[in-house]
Amino acid sequence: MYNYCFDYDKCRDIFLDFEDDLKEYYSSVEKRCFTVKDNCFIDSFLCENEGNNKIVMITTGEHGIEGYAGNVFLQMFIKEYLPILKYNGISVNLVHAINPWGMKHKRRVNENNVDLNRNFILERNDLENSSFLEMKKYFTKRRPARKSDLNLIKSFLELVPYMTKLGNKGITEALAKGQFVEDKSVYYGGQKDEKSTKYMKEIYDDIYNNYEFILHLDIHTGAGPKNKMSIVNSAFSNKESSAWEKDFGYSPVVKTDKSSFYEIKGDMIDYIYKKYKGKNYFYSTCFEYGTYGEGLIGSIKTIKSLVVENQEWHYGSANSKTKEKVDQMFRGLFYPGDDSWKKSFEEDTRQGLNGVLKYFDFFK
Repeated sequence: MYNYCFDYDKCRDIFLDFEDDLKEYYSSVEKRCFTVKDNCFIDSFLCENEGNNKIVMITTGEHGIEGYAGNVFLQMFIKEYLPILKYNGISVNLVHAINPWGMKHKRRVNENNVDLNRNFILERNDLENSSFLEMKKYFTKRRPARKSDLNLIKSFLELVPYMTKLGNKGITEALAKGQFVEDKSVYYGGQKDEKSTKYMKEIYDDIYNNYEFILHLDIHTGAGPKNKMSIVNSAFSNKESSAWEKDFGYSPVVKTDKSSFYEIKGDMIDYIYKKYKGKNYFYSTCFEYGTYGEGLIGSIKTIKSLVVENQEWHYGSANSKTKEKVDQMFRGLFYPGDDSWKKSFEEDTRQGLNGVLKYFDFFK
């Protein structure tokens, strides 16, 4: 039913074609196109009816390649949920590809190798990641990628000394917390606001300062249980995850803290909570669709996919077959092509959206 496209320009066309659908329900549909680089755009629709004081905002593609799943999510929202939304009272803001360059080039990071979800920073202090410094050599191989780099047994053996010293949580922190010292390595948060970050901060100022209630869903893939969507709340959200699970009738709901998910520096949703909390009423969260899973093999594949893709991008590969395998493993981490993942993606999207939209009374 839905187009699981893996081409940026075609996905962009799909998104822009939503305009006619949106005009069926909203008297004002404003299309915005912000150029990032090389025919890569942050596209959005702001849809309003007179007197609306609530809004549902959906953002996608902060991690480039994850924007393909985000595109499918938006297709589902337009087809299945827009017709049953309380559009007289509730506005809609859809953002396609916060990181369009990464989406077009099928990378997680942007044109400057910056992870945009480590780039939303209010104050640039306390950004040290000592665990990353311990593992910098593992994460940053300055040579062409080889077939042996993809071997999971070899990868596990290379990780053993770090597991002994740092533990599993230390390795997760080293990789996912974000680092601000090595611009050609993984999870680099940058030294200043990126172009996309500056633009999105302007968008958030406009939305969060002009509505009484904002429901914001940010769509991601790659982390969490295999073939399962997790609702990932900010570490600054006061309510307990178990209470949200009861409210939404959906599980799992977790927080971006060390105990249930992992700590993140420069996280976009955390930025929103720190900047706008107390100014109005909002719920900003992430729908995270798991792929390789959290078991030993899945965790190794996740780490290896991220590290070798980064290595191959900067230093090339030994041959075309190696590059092809790197690309396949990387796609599998963020946008699997198998039917079982697509089925779970659609089922969990429906269950999650039904629970969240019903709880906040957004249905007719």
